[in-house]
Amino acid sequence: MQRFRQIAKGEDAPDAVTIGIERDAAGAILAAVWWPSRGDVDADEVTYHSVAEAFDAAQAAKDLHGFAEIVVTLQSNDLWRPEWGELQPAGAALSEDEVFELARAIEASRDA
Repeated sequence: MQRFRQIAKGEDAPDAVTIGIERDAAGAILAAVWWPSRGDVDADEVTYHSVAEAFDAAQAAKDLHGFAEIVVTLQSNDLWRPEWGELQPAGAALSEDEVFELARAIEASRDA
């Protein structure tokens, strides 16, 4: 099961692909995937009507562009579904293993 770090709405994640999950006016759940520009990678954003598709696209963008992680921002916490993975709440401290993995991924993306 994948683990994701939640960030607060509006928070920047300069070395991450972000998935934003929200409910539209009709009550449907939508997901947007975006990342910042860096080096020769242009910033981009795409909206999906399927959260599963958004996670697939975010993973592909992370792998292709060498970002360190995928982070999640939620319109409201009740939107998260366990089938998408484990979500570490915003502001929660990282474990030593998570800190190591994040640092390792950042260094690997710098070497790419």
